[in-house]
Amino acid sequence: MNTAPFSQEVLNRIFAVSPKHPDRLISRESGWLEFKEAFNFQSLGKYIRSAGAFANAKGGYIVYGVANSPHKLIGLKDNRFDELDPEKVSTYLNEHFDPEVEWDRHIHEIDGKEYGILHFRESRNKPVICRKGTDDGKSLKEGEIYYRYKGRTQTIRYAELKELIEERRRNEQLLWFKHLKEIARVGIQEAGIFDLRSGKVTGPGGHFLIDESLLSQVSFIREGEFSEIRGKPTLKIIGEARAVGPSGVGTVGKAHIIKTKGIRASDIVLGCLRSEKIAEPQNYLTQICYENTAFLPFYFLLKPSKMTLDDAAKIVAEERSTQQSKAKLLERIENDSALAIPMPFAGNVAGQRKLKIREMLLKKQIPANPDLQHLKDILAMIRTLKRSELDGSFVKSHLEKCFNKFYANGDSAINHEIRRAVCYVDWMLNRPDSTG
Repeated sequence: MNTAPFSQEVLNRIFAVSPKHPDRLISRESGWLEFKEAFNFQSLGKYIRSAGAFANAKGGYIVYGVANSPHKLIGLKDNRFDELDPEKVSTYLNEHFDPEVEWDRHIHEIDGKEYGILHFRESRNKPVICRKGTDDGKSLKEGEIYYRYKGRTQTIRYAELKELIEERRRNEQLLWFKHLKEIARVGIQEAGIFDLRSGKVTGPGGHFLIDESLLSQVSFIREGEFSEIRGKPTLKIIGEARAVGPSGVGTVGKAHIIKTKGIRASDIVLGCLRSEKIAEPQNYLTQICYENTAFLPFYFLLKPSKMTLDDAAKIVAEERSTQQSKAKLLERIENDSALAIPMPFAGNVAGQRKLKIREMLLKKQIPANPDLQHLKDILAMIRTLKRSELDGSFVKSHLEKCFNKFYANGDSAINHEIRRAVCYVDWMLNRPDSTG
């Protein structure tokens, strides 16, 4: 994937929820995704079989806390994932695979439940080979190469192995060309070779060693940048620099797990109706770009975060989402007046019924348990109220009750009307030029 491993875009793809069953995922196990109900370090041999497979493919994720068939969101039941020692995982991976498998971990929260995620990066030096089998003789076998196929991990087939070898050959050729180009630029007499394994730098003028203890005394600067400090040694590093300890093994994984909270459509709607103080309003705004509908409230996010409509439009435009909701949200930011609907025609029965409902709204006399027809009329008539007629607390309280009672039932027509009524109230009360 061409994005950060735990970006909002990626997490949305992993945790794509069924519109009919909010506790189930529509995501399926694939060439980059695998689900497990629980995490147990004793089963690490089974997990890292997939780790090697992901490394030989395009990278991938193992998500813990998701039941199998159907993929129900159950969450982690204990703290074993949270308390996982990354050093143990790195050691285990290095013992069983060569070259090393790089990995990251993450905890994602949805509706109060936590889900553990292990991300295994695509290897830059394929193929990754099993160097040591597991005690059971089944999970891992010495000398085997694993590959991730659609929804399963297995020993690599000839076609994929051939492609990995060809890819490695092509990458080595490109690397040679890059090194030779850089040597030609610097000059053969001025160039040296830095052995990343030993820390030894060799050139026409002799050689020297770079030790870990020197890192605090050396400035690493990016290519194209230079800041001269008299008397301070400076190395110009082209590419990625990583600290290496005495063992020569780089540190992978994370000592501290980053935790994120999943944002759902219900969080956005209820955040508006309850006038909640949102800690990260920009994340709520960009989340709309990934929902199935762009008709979710967003004006309530602007004022507390001091965002203008232009700021919001820029943030949304730069989001990576390719869904239609992004384009529709940009249209709404530019002009949302279509949320308002005209007054009903009083010359027919339907119009008279709606006007009566409108009068009840103005008098705060909405029936406690309206049938579906009256509910639709109430939601429609809310969108005829002027700012001076709209009692924000009363209407938002009623909409919250409607949302909690009807939204989870999955009636698309009712949900459509609820969302638009909420968006209209948000537009009336919270848009920057809201005057009535």
